[in-house]
Amino acid sequence: MITASKSYDADIIVVGAGPSGTFLANLLGKMGLSCLLLEKRVDLSTSSMAIGVMPPSLKRFDHINLTTPILDAGCPVTRASILTENSLLGTLDLSCLPPPFNYVLSIPQSTLVRILRDKLCAWPQVRLLLGQETQSVTQTHDGVVIETRDTATGNPVSLSARFAVACDGSRSPMRTYLGIPIEGKTYSQSFMMGDFPESTPWTGEARIFFTTTGSIESFPLPQSRRRWVIQANPMLPNATAIVQRVEKITGIALEAGQAEWVTTFTPERRLCRHYFKGRVALCGDAAHVMSPIGGQGMNTGLADAWHLASVLERLCATREPPERLFARYDHCRRHAFRIAANRAACGMWLGTRQGQRATSLRSAFIRNVLFGTSLQRHLAPYFAMLTIPDTSPLQNRWF
Repeated sequence: MITASKSYDADIIVVGAGPSGTFLANLLGKMGLSCLLLEKRVDLSTSSMAIGVMPPSLKRFDHINLTTPILDAGCPVTRASILTENSLLGTLDLSCLPPPFNYVLSIPQSTLVRILRDKLCAWPQVRLLLGQETQSVTQTHDGVVIETRDTATGNPVSLSARFAVACDGSRSPMRTYLGIPIEGKTYSQSFMMGDFPESTPWTGEARIFFTTTGSIESFPLPQSRRRWVIQANPMLPNATAIVQRVEKITGIALEAGQAEWVTTFTPERRLCRHYFKGRVALCGDAAHVMSPIGGQGMNTGLADAWHLASVLERLCATREPPERLFARYDHCRRHAFRIAANRAACGMWLGTRQGQRATSLRSAFIRNVLFGTSLQRHLAPYFAMLTIPDTSPLQNRWF
């Protein structure tokens, strides 16, 4: 087991206990590295947020023996149908993917994080510290010092480690303290989504409606619930707007009073200029943001953590300067982000075209090209993120 020197509080400090940060802490714990996982919030969010876990992520969870509890808490999506207001354009069969994970798992992000946090108890060298708000980051030639404020008492806390990782979200204070710029844009399209009790016969099936007046997406959720996403102008969350739009296009009757969670969002695409500075690396939304359409953002962050764990294990074992390995992490994960973000952007662009002419051209393209040629057999691996390169698998971590 590799442990921190007495002059450090831990080998690694991870700031942010969302999906990427908590997964990274679990990986480090399994490797025998000591880790402090810091989180500003005390209470775990109950909002469902991201819901799609792709096969590569499920395979990675298996490395820390979490597949069973995660599968038990989710529901498999085995097919996705693409429709207009009145016709079927094609059905994507995810069951043809390589087993055992020949589906996309629908599980609320809040549930996934809870399971990941519960697993931290398996690693005695990993500690989750809640209510710690980061105030500053200072680096030396061989370590990192992070100053925090205890949100309950207001008292300052000083923590040190060999390395640190920022997993503190798209508005990352850590990234700001490090002076790493993030660049990108906000898309013109906006959406509203809500979780409702299941009221369709579409068991295990996602349905996506591309219409002349905008898109509607529908995904199954665990515990007999279903998410609905509608294309809408920016506005306050309004369950009634979702209900009216869904019934008009699909004929499915929802009840606004039964909505469990409703929110609006305008997608963004942003990428930080560097994935590291000195002995601190960025991971997940702290490094990049992409459109949530297609469900690739959270999974890209989980893959960041998977790659970064290998880098940190080697750096702690060899004591070599971090720049070369961090630069490789930067290069590989930046490449993977661009692929995933481009796919998300293309899917969103295709689905949000409005008007009769655009709808007719889109329908012809989907029916005759995507589902009417040999491209069809490549669609399931493409949407399941099996074709995005993973250049540093954990099982071959000495690269």
